[in-house]
Amino acid sequence: MKRQFLITDFDGTMTERDFFRIALERLPTDAAKPWERYEAGLCSHFDALAQIFIRLRATTAEYDAILDAMRLDDRAAAAMARLDRAGWRVEIASAGCSWYIERLLRRHGIQATVHANPGFISLQGALILLAPVSSPFHAPETGIDKAAVVRRHLARGAVVAYAGDGRPDLPPALLAPPERRFATGWLADELTRRGEPFRRFDCWHDIAVTLTEEASS
Repeated sequence: MKRQFLITDFDGTMTERDFFRIALERLPTDAAKPWERYEAGLCSHFDALAQIFIRLRATTAEYDAILDAMRLDDRAAAAMARLDRAGWRVEIASAGCSWYIERLLRRHGIQATVHANPGFISLQGALILLAPVSSPFHAPETGIDKAAVVRRHLARGAVVAYAGDGRPDLPPALLAPPERRFATGWLADELTRRGEPFRRFDCWHDIAVTLTEEASS
């Protein structure tokens, strides 16, 4: 039997909200300029997030409040267990920061392989985003090349599903077959505009249900 992998984005995919958008609510309005430059094609996704995160000043409790506000799918742990029983392995591929991803997963008792940009909290309370230069999936634009994660598994003959919501999710999503291509938000709108078939989802748990129910039918 072929190995099965669900490669999934984190912010806005497993959670309702992105960490950086909640961070911007705590910062002056000009803190959004790096993101506007990214959307205009004037800087990389990695640089935009790094410039936003470094302006944060928060305590551990305040960071935990931000994580609460992200609203991780409350059935994510059950979905992980369901996928595992059906032979699916989950890998998170994120252009965000592993510091908050892993912290939030631990709080919900979830263990998963995470490919993301490393980071740490400075003495001043800023989140310092680092380039994952030792990762085989490192790419200057996003830090982590999500498509490279997908290509690795496809090259090894695995069955791959992909789930995402944003701009960095477009290349990896297009590598997955339409029946295992899950999208919401910007990604769903862009795939629709391109006439590319996909499966829309509202919450991450629904992906696990779809993959496991079809496998058993």
